[in-house]
Amino acid sequence: MIPRSRNLLATGLAATLAVTLARTQAAGESLPGGKPAKVELPPLQLIVDVPPPWRPFLADDLADAFASRTAEVFRRQGYRGEVKFIPMGEPDKDRPLLAVRLISWRIGRTDNAQCTFSASVTTGGREESLGVFDHTILAWNGSMRRWGLAHAMGDAADAGLRDLARKLAQSGAVPGFPAVKK
Repeated sequence: MIPRSRNLLATGLAATLAVTLARTQAAGESLPGGKPAKVELPPLQLIVDVPPPWRPFLADDLADAFASRTAEVFRRQGYRGEVKFIPMGEPDKDRPLLAVRLISWRIGRTDNAQCTFSASVTTGGREESLGVFDHTILAWNGSMRRWGLAHAMGDAADAGLRDLARKLAQSGAVPGFPAVKK
């Protein structure tokens, strides 16, 4: 690289950084250390209730798997807060609580993946039922390779959780979801 080109590149880089840093600091989007400021949202507490007829050890694993899918789907849907899964114990009464009751998450007789759950949210001591969410994926329609049924079960849960995220965004009960036009 010739000296003149190197000087122009360095000058252009410095000018770009100066304009970008000034713009973000003026907008209040960054802290003095250069890290973006996080909006302080209370963590959304999550309880996943699995039906009692299911095996106890499997129930804990299913609740944990469903909770991690919930956090991931909410993040992809634009939720800016943290989802904190509470496997045991009492939730904090001062923070929003999402209670999910897993009704069915299985492969049906015709190789379709089905996920059905109900949800309610409690904020400020007031509980609001969000309804029942149900989604079915036809597993035979896709790939039936080694992980085909497992992916179909995950897709069915994700579709129901996307519906739940939209419902939470519309209700406005939990801050942190992007605004939805009605």
